[in-house]
Amino acid sequence: MFSFFRCLCGLVVLPLMLVRPVAAETLTLPLPAGRETHFAFESGLLELALQYAPGDHSLEVISLEGLSQKRMFNMLDDGQVNVLLAGYSREAEADLLQIDYPLTKGLQGYRLFITREDTFEALDDVANQDDLKSVCIGSGNSWVDTLILEHAGLCVVGGPGHNLYTMLENGRFDVMHLALHELRTKSVMNLISQHGLMVYQNLLVRYPYDFYFYVRRDSKPLHDLIEQGFQAATENGAIDKYFQAHPGIAYATRFLQDHPDLRIIDLGNPEMTEHNSADIHRYWLEN
Repeated sequence: MFSFFRCLCGLVVLPLMLVRPVAAETLTLPLPAGRETHFAFESGLLELALQYAPGDHSLEVISLEGLSQKRMFNMLDDGQVNVLLAGYSREAEADLLQIDYPLTKGLQGYRLFITREDTFEALDDVANQDDLKSVCIGSGNSWVDTLILEHAGLCVVGGPGHNLYTMLENGRFDVMHLALHELRTKSVMNLISQHGLMVYQNLLVRYPYDFYFYVRRDSKPLHDLIEQGFQAATENGAIDKYFQAHPGIAYATRFLQDHPDLRIIDLGNPEMTEHNSADIHRYWLEN
C-alpha cells in the first residue's frame, strides 16, 4: 500500500505540491463623475494594496454622472462593479463584506467647521456639546455624519453635499463641516474662496468614523485578497509612506501637532458595532 510519502534509498520523498497561481483580478470601482480627484487618496490606497496582494491585479475607476450611494450599492449587487467605497454604516457591514482597514486611520471623523464672517466669532463661545447645540450645522443628506450629529442632539440642516457651500453663504445654517484632511484639496479651497467663507480653526468635532472598501458577501476570495494587500502594505511601511506623502493627510497631522490647545468635542457614533470598534481601532491615528 502506498502512503503519502515513499521511502527510497533511505531518502524521504514528499509528494509534489502544486501551487495554484492567483488569478489576476480587475477591480471595478464606481465614483461620481467630477469627484475622482476628491477620492484620489482612497482609490490610490486600493491600488497600493493591490500591489502588495498576491498575484497581478489592476484597478479600473468607473466615473458616473449623478452617482448616488443607493445606485452604487445596486451596481455592486447586480455585479456591474465588484468593489465600492463607502462611509461605514451598520447596513453596509451587515449586507456586504467590509475590508477591515479604515482608509484615513480615523481622520475622516476629525471635523472642522466652515462658516461665514458674521458667525465666526460666535464659535469662540463653544466649549462643549451643550454649547454646540446653539449652532446649526449643515450636513449632506446621505452622509453618515448627519446621523451622528443628529444622534448627539445637535441642530442639523440637511442638503445635497455639493449645495452646502451655497446654502451656508445664503444663511440657511451657521456652519458646515468637513474632515480635516479634505480642507486642503484644491476643489474645497476654491469653493471656500468662491463663496466668501472661512475655516474656524480653534474647534474640532471628533467621532469614530471612516471610509472602507466593500465587496459582495459572495466575494470572499476577493475580500481576502484585498485585505491581504492592506496587511502586507502596512507591515512593509508602504501605507505610512503613502500617508506622509499626501498633502491633505500631511496638513491634517501637522495641524493637530501645531494646535495642542485645540478645543475638541468628542461625539459617539451610534452606527459603530462591537466588531468595528474593537477590530479597527488598532489602525487609527491616535494609536
